[in-house]
Amino acid sequence: MKRVLTITAVTALIIGVSVPAAALPTLTQPPAATAGTRVTPQVFVAAGQAAATAVVRDTFTVEMLPKQPPVVVVASVAGSLAMWPASGPINDRFGYRGEEFHKGVDIMAPAGSPFVAASPGVVTTTGWEAGWGWYVVVEHANGVKTLYSHAIEGSFMVSVGQTVDAGTPLALVGQTGYVTAPLLHFEVYVSGVPVDPEPWLP
Repeated sequence: MKRVLTITAVTALIIGVSVPAAALPTLTQPPAATAGTRVTPQVFVAAGQAAATAVVRDTFTVEMLPKQPPVVVVASVAGSLAMWPASGPINDRFGYRGEEFHKGVDIMAPAGSPFVAASPGVVTTTGWEAGWGWYVVVEHANGVKTLYSHAIEGSFMVSVGQTVDAGTPLALVGQTGYVTAPLLHFEVYVSGVPVDPEPWLP
């Protein structure tokens, strides 16, 4: 009899150590649902609400919002540049064209003709960007910058850090980047914000 009690005690000890407590039924743990058993959805009742509302878990809907055009903040400032950067009519102006915001003006200058600095300043960038193609940035006084793009590759006549006067040739009008014809895309920025270049041109 003593041996049977010893074996029973040892078995109970082994089960108590090896079986997780969560696997044993308790008064606060409801029995798991078995196959074919219908699970009742959770029900929440707000204070003072007469009828309970069933909440079905793991269901949702997706609402597709209409596409909004990008918001571009345009500074309402006035200023002036010394001269036009190239000779030719403006083909595309500053502002929205469909959902795209055109941040400058397109001057239809002849291919291979030079474009020039519109005012005195310092060249801060000569480089490539997919939309602009080959482009130049000149920084002027009072937080004003001008950008000139779609230049012919290898046609830069200035380098970064160079001081330029109004009329200093920067590069040659080309068709690089996202453009369908040779032109000069010209932008004006004030404290990093694009403004309409036309009022700035003499």
